[in-house]
Amino acid sequence: MIKLPVDRWRCCSKKGCFIMYCLSFDIAKGKSVVELFNGRLEPLIVPYEIHHVKEEFVALASKLDISQTEIILESTSMYHYPVVSFFKNLGFVVIILNPIISREHKRNLRKTKTDLIDCVNLAAIYFEKKFNLQKEHLPIYHQMQSISRHIFTLNESMVRYKNRYHQLLELIFPLYEYTLKNEVKFKSDHMTLLKTFPHPELLIHQRVDRLATVLASMHKRMDHRFLKTAQMIKDLAKMTLYSVSKDDVVIDEFVELSNLILDLDDKIMHHQNLLIDLAQTRTDFHKIVSIFGISSYMAALLVAELKDLSSYKTIKKLTAACGLDPTIIQSGKSIDYHGHISKRGNKHARKALFNIVSAIIRISSRVNPQNPILVYYRKKRSENKHHYASVIACTTKLLRIIFTLCKNDLTYSYQYNQNHLVTPIV
Repeated sequence: MIKLPVDRWRCCSKKGCFIMYCLSFDIAKGKSVVELFNGRLEPLIVPYEIHHVKEEFVALASKLDISQTEIILESTSMYHYPVVSFFKNLGFVVIILNPIISREHKRNLRKTKTDLIDCVNLAAIYFEKKFNLQKEHLPIYHQMQSISRHIFTLNESMVRYKNRYHQLLELIFPLYEYTLKNEVKFKSDHMTLLKTFPHPELLIHQRVDRLATVLASMHKRMDHRFLKTAQMIKDLAKMTLYSVSKDDVVIDEFVELSNLILDLDDKIMHHQNLLIDLAQTRTDFHKIVSIFGISSYMAALLVAELKDLSSYKTIKKLTAACGLDPTIIQSGKSIDYHGHISKRGNKHARKALFNIVSAIIRISSRVNPQNPILVYYRKKRSENKHHYASVIACTTKLLRIIFTLCKNDLTYSYQYNQNHLVTPIV
């Protein structure tokens, strides 16, 4: 173990006060620059580059005193997780810093940026105590967030696949592409039919009841509606123009793409159900899902991204964590309190909130005109606010409702009066 020198600047006359040292990491992909500092920001070991392999980290940890050394580093997507896990398992205190705090602290006229300067900057933040210790969340929250991010990735792939599917339909069956809505085209029964008969010529030479049987096979039942749908698709096949033959390589691509979309849809559904099952074990989930218009899946997404809502002391901190806090710009006597949202927080939580509010507005406009979110949306629209600006304003209102429910251990319910108008009870 390295003998750490006595640092009188950090000494304390109180009994039981220990001298603390800071080991700062500038994290990169597969390697980091590490440096040990005392309270005067004097380096105690020569800064060097360490690779993310167990042998080098064990050698570094053997030179440190756990009771006198704390680790500080920036959050860097995925690269910092192995470092954090290693030192936490040994019992070290690890401080994960938001990169925004680090960038704001070292703001000056010079544009010089090196790994050594970043290490010194992190150590300065540590000794100046310009950071907040993050709350340690239960492992289930990290599992839920991992599933949530995986679902977002699968949905991004699904968007690309569906865009390509539209392009191929333009070549193979244009009239089908123009006539049917997207939600119908991507139903499993319709995709299975076109995967089985991927060209208009193949559809024309099939009997209507044969086509209806393929449609019904995905539902395990036969209905006259399938006969009507099959007849409509066959009629479109007779009238359509197409640019590729039934032996073209595009047909094989279309069939393969159809299989990919159907398979990916099953995987997304599986992960959504898994996320819901995990979220149902948390009390915040049942409070959020009690709000009108929020489905079980969207409530599970919020729990996965926001984690334990009791860790937020104020609604302002929760709003800032989602990147929904307004930017305030002041210059002299001019001040703008109503700037654009900062977008500095969790973009996945922000996207989930946007989708939830959009669904609440759409559903409430038909069955619940007195919903407070819908009323607030119409109020903003009456002030000549753009649709998207009004929806964003509603997301902050929804966050306040969710924050109040979780902080006060309440659920959101409704009571019908004599006029059948819905009044929320919190």
